[in-house]
Amino acid sequence: MRNESDIFNRVMPRDHIAIAGFFENRLTGSRVIIGNTHLFWDHVYRDVKVIQVAILMEQLAKFAEGWVNYPPLKDKKMFRYSERDVDGIESVVDSGPEPAPSQEYASALQIPLILCGDFNSLAGSGVVDLISTGSLPHDHEDLSTFKYGNFTRDGITHPFSLKSAYTPKDLPFTNYTPTFTDMIDYIWYSTTTLQVTSLLGQIDKDYLKRAPGFPDWHFVSDHLVLLAEFMMKPRKNAVIGSGGSGVSSIKSNQQESHGQGFGSERAGSRNTSQP
Repeated sequence: MRNESDIFNRVMPRDHIAIAGFFENRLTGSRVIIGNTHLFWDHVYRDVKVIQVAILMEQLAKFAEGWVNYPPLKDKKMFRYSERDVDGIESVVDSGPEPAPSQEYASALQIPLILCGDFNSLAGSGVVDLISTGSLPHDHEDLSTFKYGNFTRDGITHPFSLKSAYTPKDLPFTNYTPTFTDMIDYIWYSTTTLQVTSLLGQIDKDYLKRAPGFPDWHFVSDHLVLLAEFMMKPRKNAVIGSGGSGVSSIKSNQQESHGQGFGSERAGSRNTSQP
């Protein structure tokens, strides 16, 4: 693919990036991969967006293979703080239960994955089809006649089982302007390891009748905020340091940790509703 002129002329000039982080819940020991990206916006460059996602998924798979062997955390002490009583005597406040040991995973696909951001792609596009189904044929219309090495020779695949936390019923649009209103932002999650428990709801319909588009005084972006909460599904034959159930909850918006960045612009996640 590196020798293809379309890579240099169409994909490489776009300076978009993605960020991926590997996180651990200190209390439960469960771990999760969270990725964030912003794809190119122009509809004329649908092929570029597909290739950006192809590279993103390829890199996430490689990162997951490395993180599956990430050693257990040794310093698991929860944060403790002190407070003064009426006499000015300082005392340490109990921080709660002892943290569980770090969970271990037998394969990369056992690690929960959340991928969020502005994908600038509609339902039925090559980008959404690739992420949601795990594959895209080499002759997909979004790739047109451009040449991208094995991606356009053999088709594109990724190993993850992903689903959008939001459906059109939960949120009919994530981008709201006077000339364009539709869903182009997503929070994708691995269906084998995570379950959606709640979503941030829709904007009041009466307010929308008075607002022809965003941004305005109350909404600082033309994109809505996305927020999803997940529960870790119980694991079968879980490999755990020395105990723990493998069940915990996650709030997905943005988080930080052992991160890696790779070429594909800004990172962020956006909107959500009660399922």
